[in-house]
Amino acid sequence: MNTSNANRRSCIGRIRSGSKRGNRCNNKKGSMRSIQSILSLSSILILLFISIESSYHCKAWKIGNKKDENDESDKTAESESASASATTPADTNTKQAVAASSTTPTPTTILEAEARTARELSRTVSTLTKDLKSCNSRIDSIKSGFQNLYSMHLTQIDGLRKCKEGMISSSDLQQILDSNNDKFTNNNEETTTKALMEQAQATITEQQRTLQNEQLATKHKQLILQLETQVHQLRLRETAWERTISELVARKDLLERRENAWTRTIGELMADIEIRNKREWWWEEMKSEMEGRIGGLSYQAVLERYGPGPHRVSMIVDLDDTQHEVIIELAPINLMPHSVHTFLSQVSEGYWSEGTPAIVMNPGHVLQACPHPCLETKAMGGSYPGDPYVDMRHAGLDSVSFQEYHLEYPHEKYTIGFHSGPEFYINLMNNTLDHGPKQTIPKEALGDDEVDDETALEPDPCFGKIISGFEVIDKISEEGITRGDLPDESKETKDGDDEVELSDSLLIQPVRIVSMSIILDSDDSSTSEDVRDEL
Repeated sequence: MNTSNANRRSCIGRIRSGSKRGNRCNNKKGSMRSIQSILSLSSILILLFISIESSYHCKAWKIGNKKDENDESDKTAESESASASATTPADTNTKQAVAASSTTPTPTTILEAEARTARELSRTVSTLTKDLKSCNSRIDSIKSGFQNLYSMHLTQIDGLRKCKEGMISSSDLQQILDSNNDKFTNNNEETTTKALMEQAQATITEQQRTLQNEQLATKHKQLILQLETQVHQLRLRETAWERTISELVARKDLLERRENAWTRTIGELMADIEIRNKREWWWEEMKSEMEGRIGGLSYQAVLERYGPGPHRVSMIVDLDDTQHEVIIELAPINLMPHSVHTFLSQVSEGYWSEGTPAIVMNPGHVLQACPHPCLETKAMGGSYPGDPYVDMRHAGLDSVSFQEYHLEYPHEKYTIGFHSGPEFYINLMNNTLDHGPKQTIPKEALGDDEVDDETALEPDPCFGKIISGFEVIDKISEEGITRGDLPDESKETKDGDDEVELSDSLLIQPVRIVSMSIILDSDDSSTSEDVRDEL
């Protein structure tokens, strides 16, 4: 039962494939009808060609006959003209009559022309016969091919019917179909003529050649387009490179001009620097010369007025309502002549004995003293108007002429030094780094004001030292209360347009300097006023 069902399914598949093959057979029958119609048309064309050839040969036969007649007439005319000179006019007339009668064609020439035409017609007929036979053989082969195809189709239909009814199996049906296909293929190969194969092969070759030519033409067009695109890109690049080169050339010219300008500027700057160096050197030379002259004059003045030294000054201070003496010994005049001369002149002129000179500031590392009337100035909390040292300035004693300094007399503890004016200070510690030469100090260790101000780099003159009264100096520095020691709310302030900020280093109770006098080396204890009177 299962076997019969399988056979039915396989038969149904075969039937479907057979129907497809039947369709192919019907297509082949249609092509057979088209071939028969083509052959009928070719036979009609062959008959037309035969009739045209026969008419052409008839015309040729007529033309040949005319040519033969013309040749014979020419020959008779020549013979008659040759014999005309020996005959009479009567004979001439008789000859013309005979020549006129001889122009009609003879039976011999007609037979030759007909024989020639018959031979041509026989050759044409034999050629047409061969062509007709070849056409008939092609038709017969096509008919036999279609008959074989039709018989194979009937055989397949019969096998499918038997397979469907269960008379044969699917394998037997497959064998029948394969055998029919082999027979049809062999018959087709045997019946197909060489002419048809050559014609088909020529058509296929022509199509392939046409396709290849089209493909080559398409490739050539694409290649031409690519080349045109590349050429366009190269032209654009060339234009861009030309612009770039022109820009580079312009930049090069600009840089060369700038380089020349910088060269000229550097040359001018080097010349200015050289001139400034020369001026600075000249100024230093002149400054050194002037300082030497001032030092020499000061040395001579101290030597003539105060003697060779050592020069000592007695300073009386009022501390806690008690007067104390502090003795200052000045530097040798060969080391610090100008500073010693300035201080001795201030003392001898009484600027440190008149009014209210005092020790007013204690910043911690020095004690600063100022002459009269510094306590009454606005910087000290007073109300003195104008310049307090105008008299000293007129006398040329308000400050030293230059920052005199000697390495053998540094700013050690208990030494005396000038800063910028008539005030002097007492060093409470070794202040050589702060008040000595600053050329050897790195600029990073200096303040912004000291770096910008060239005079700030110059050392302060150190012109004396305390040799007696150390306890008085220590007591002032230790017990002296400054404004910085007070709380902020206790600091005095002043209202008004001329308000001046007071320094936190100011002593709340300044130490008044009662007097200051020069101690002479002679046995008599003469005062500075006596020395001034004597001079």
